[in-house]
Amino acid sequence: MNQRNQRNQRNQKQTQIFYSARKNLQINSLFNEKENQLQNWTQLSKIKNANQVRKIVSGCNKHCLIWKGTNNLEFYQTNQEDPKCFTIENEEIQDIQSGIWTYLILTKSGKVFSLAQHEKSRYCEIPLSDPESSTFEQIRPVPFFNKKENNRKVESLAMVGCSNYFLCKDGKLYGNGLNKGSLGDGTSNQAKNLPVFIFKDVTRVFGGVHGLCVFFTSKNNELYVCGENRGGCLGIGNSSSKPNSPVQVPNWKADDILDIHTNDGFSILITKEGKTYSCGGSFNNGFSQDKSTFTEIEELKNQKVIQYSGGYEFSLCLTNENELYGWGFRPDFQPTNQYGKIALLTPKKLNLPKYFQNNPSIKLKITCGTHSIFIYPSYRNCLIQDFQKLFKSKLFCDSKLKLNENFELPIHKTLVESRTNLQISTIEDLLNQESFSKEEILIFFKWLYLDQISNQETLKKIFNSLNLSFPPKNSFQKDLLNLYKDEDSKDFTLLIKNENDEDVKKDKEEEEEEEEEYAMTEIPVHKIVLIARSGLFRDMFQNVTQETNSVKDYSGKSIDSLEILIKYFYTDKIEITADHDPLLVLEELEDSIEYYQLNENSNILNQLNEIKNKL
Repeated sequence: MNQRNQRNQRNQKQTQIFYSARKNLQINSLFNEKENQLQNWTQLSKIKNANQVRKIVSGCNKHCLIWKGTNNLEFYQTNQEDPKCFTIENEEIQDIQSGIWTYLILTKSGKVFSLAQHEKSRYCEIPLSDPESSTFEQIRPVPFFNKKENNRKVESLAMVGCSNYFLCKDGKLYGNGLNKGSLGDGTSNQAKNLPVFIFKDVTRVFGGVHGLCVFFTSKNNELYVCGENRGGCLGIGNSSSKPNSPVQVPNWKADDILDIHTNDGFSILITKEGKTYSCGGSFNNGFSQDKSTFTEIEELKNQKVIQYSGGYEFSLCLTNENELYGWGFRPDFQPTNQYGKIALLTPKKLNLPKYFQNNPSIKLKITCGTHSIFIYPSYRNCLIQDFQKLFKSKLFCDSKLKLNENFELPIHKTLVESRTNLQISTIEDLLNQESFSKEEILIFFKWLYLDQISNQETLKKIFNSLNLSFPPKNSFQKDLLNLYKDEDSKDFTLLIKNENDEDVKKDKEEEEEEEEEYAMTEIPVHKIVLIARSGLFRDMFQNVTQETNSVKDYSGKSIDSLEILIKYFYTDKIEITADHDPLLVLEELEDSIEYYQLNENSNILNQLNEIKNKL
């Protein structure tokens, strides 16, 4: 079987873990055109490389936007066989959000981009100066936040129906779009194309694709809301008030809240303890009666809910035990005998797709669009995943951490010292002074190898003992990049012939005779990185002694492609410059996936295809 067929088979396997459920399947080309209800799940076979999906958002029932890998966007529309593919040049995506007809993309630099369609001036939620020219054919920058002179950098996004909300890094909250008091500027019927200022000193903002109001928390630990108060969905104690400026929601502190999601006439609040509360009209709010204050949902009292998502017709809750609860189906949504007229007014446990039932360790994500539901595995960063496997296997450990409780922890010296900037002996001395337990040390090492902050208080205690500042989230990749740049700490060398060796099947004696005819190029690396990222090197180093500090590479690849691949090992990114022969490098890198036995969840193929499309 050739390498291309093997790759295709691998991609087919990845599509098996991606599911959806919805009514009226025929209106979206993502789904199989057959009868389907909420309890039945359909594999989305058109989505390739599904393990690279980071987030799905879906607005109207004609389309959805999928964020894959680091910076890839796929947009699916009705009756289109293939998605539109987008990237944002020189930016790295941080989040995507969906309203009914608009999609917003936030980058790590604080810029905002829009993918939207303006139909006959009906919608003004597109935050552009010329929304009439917007189509789903291109992603466009939002000038209000992207112009340098404005100096507005966005921290997070939220969307409510046909309104958008932008929380800037300076704590100022802006909003634009249709307005029923939800823009908080003192008006209730004046739509705003360009964003208007709503509130200052904001810490978080919460929305929902079919919501009527927007919630946000402030630096003074309070919860605020503004918008339409249908059925009491604002949670302020009545359903008659119509505030068009932010009002405080009584009895709630920002520190207690995990998430809030607004819907069509009701709102859902989840606490950090996993308790689930609802307010609003009885229409799909999880109760059989109206509530004007947040009240705990009886059917979920014994569950720790970690995710909620709601659309026009139904709601989903996911617990920490991977149990799925749902309710909804609006009885007035053109019911037929095919779908039934039953509305689940209170939560009911639903069956997961069989794939997830058989893999309880998989962390799931749920997303509801207007009339669609998606359930899929949480994105796993391939770079971190490779080091997680190394941590669990305890292979190739070259040092030990000796602690007070008479236990020794085998470690990889280079990785530990690079992430802490401390010598192993220094770490031992400092940790032993505080007499940390084995369990506490393992929490620390889960951060070192897995980039997990599983117990923040314990980690802070350990970092204080080590005289280190508390690490930011997702710092692993930054530390690996710094390791790549640190030439002095590289402890191993790859020896590469300056000319391609086409006859890689020569026996050992012939190779030794030929080697003197070629000059060798040395590529310095960290041995632990090669072992973590490549199955070939893992197998090779099983038979290499600790004293060996170099190996010859017989792949026949050019020096350019090998240098690019080595940098990929550290950064998870393929970078081809103008100095490279792109066609040669692309071909060699594509073949390297199988040769070096890279992680099957790698997004390297996506990156190579993006580069090809730009040539």
